[in-house]
Amino acid sequence: MITRLQLGTSRLENLQPEVLQKFLDKSWMHLGDPEPISKRYTIPYLFEIYKKHGTYYICARVFQKLLSNKSKAANVGLNINDIYNSTNFREFYYHKGDKLPFDDNSINFIYSEHFFEHLFIDEAFSLLEECFRILKPFGVIRTCVTDADLRTYEPPEPIGFPHIKVPYTDPSKHKTRWSIYSLEQIIKLAGFDSVPLRYCNKSGQYIKRDLSYAAKIYEKCDEQELIYDVSYISRIDSLIVDGIKKASK
Repeated sequence: MITRLQLGTSRLENLQPEVLQKFLDKSWMHLGDPEPISKRYTIPYLFEIYKKHGTYYICARVFQKLLSNKSKAANVGLNINDIYNSTNFREFYYHKGDKLPFDDNSINFIYSEHFFEHLFIDEAFSLLEECFRILKPFGVIRTCVTDADLRTYEPPEPIGFPHIKVPYTDPSKHKTRWSIYSLEQIIKLAGFDSVPLRYCNKSGQYIKRDLSYAAKIYEKCDEQELIYDVSYISRIDSLIVDGIKKASK
């Protein structure tokens, strides 16, 4: 029975073996992009890299990534096809107004890592409302995105990431530059109570909150292990906010 959802899954074979094992559980459905990394590089992006570094650099980077993916999959005794055949994986490209394939109040936990920056803000709000619909009372959505402008643990994200010449129709393009102030607000507008976990504030402080500070908020949530375990977050130095669906009064 599916009770957990990962939104915007980006190549399961990219994951470290111990993380992959968590996601192979059949209680998960993964909605994401099945395309290999080599198909994500657009012609304008590759051309700019070529001008800076040459053909050898491009080939080396793509080959290195593909080899890394293959090695990670092999570490858990699976090939890439085995991984996708052993999970509830579906190809997913979100358009504003799309419905997620779940009944109302049917999912315990939703996880999304570095996906919502690939949506325009109106699309993100529409999808968050849909997440609110499918989550059970006291269900949790954990949203992890790029802290584009306020982060101080590394330089701000370049404008037009991954490259200024990559068109906004390209799936790899970052379309919204999130901060704690915009992400928390849109999560609240979608109906959730928000619990900020990691973020940079306008003063440049990088806040890392221990989840125990919100223990009372989480106490009625079904997925206690997933809530208090953050080992499956690949890019932990990010902007991370939980949304909790409170029971109707």
